[in-house]
Amino acid sequence: MAYSMVDVSGMSGVSLSELGQYAETGLLNPAFVGQDEDIYYEKLELLRLQQILFCKEVGMEEEEIGPMLRDTPRDMIRIMQQHRIEMLEKALHLHGMIRTLDKTISYLRGEQELDEYELYAGFSNKGRHPLLNETTSDHAAKNDYSERMQTVASQRHSANSPEQSTMPDGQEMKSKGDFLDSQAKIDRIHLDLQSAIEDGLEPGSSEVQQIIGRHLEWIKDYYTPTAEIYRDLGNLYVEHKNFRQMYDGYHPKLAEFLRDGMTIKAEQDLS
Repeated sequence: MAYSMVDVSGMSGVSLSELGQYAETGLLNPAFVGQDEDIYYEKLELLRLQQILFCKEVGMEEEEIGPMLRDTPRDMIRIMQQHRIEMLEKALHLHGMIRTLDKTISYLRGEQELDEYELYAGFSNKGRHPLLNETTSDHAAKNDYSERMQTVASQRHSANSPEQSTMPDGQEMKSKGDFLDSQAKIDRIHLDLQSAIEDGLEPGSSEVQQIIGRHLEWIKDYYTPTAEIYRDLGNLYVEHKNFRQMYDGYHPKLAEFLRDGMTIKAEQDLS
């Protein structure tokens, strides 16, 4: 079924002028031009528009969106699965903040005790907030997305333990280009692990542990995990359906394979 530009604008909330701009830049070309000289979109174009909106939602610039979009169904699925992970990370972060808020309210009501370290559970970017009267710089705004990319494992751990993981000094993503590079790295890691499974390798083999080492270094781009947090993250990959579905897109055994490899890596390199 074909939809006119007015139809698409109404269902998506994207203005007519913005749709026109997408067509001019080649970011979103219409399916065809009708006899009435109006332009029309079909399902493929609607899916592409959805991906554009997802990319904009996570803070990407328009010129960076095009290279991320692919036309093959396999690549489209991977992009959508990655979006799910990013949205899940935000949702779990908010869930941790709500838990801290609920505990604080209960404490103030005299309903339960509250340990001092629990006051700050769920807050990512400790010590990196601007002063109240400080104007947000362009540089800070550019890095807003990368600072939100704290792993869910540290958020979950901080709600249950005083031991905190740490963000390495000076080790934050500097631009949206770094984000694209980061996604390419983790996709390559997943593909290499998929090949390892297909080749019959074990999670503890030197070949697989080398790949897991790259995964650990990728995690360290966001924060430095303890052995417990790294193991927890591996368990989360298996237990949470959103992560599980993402890994199943590569190989049905990848979630458990990665978890087992991470457990071994945690014992060998992080304990």
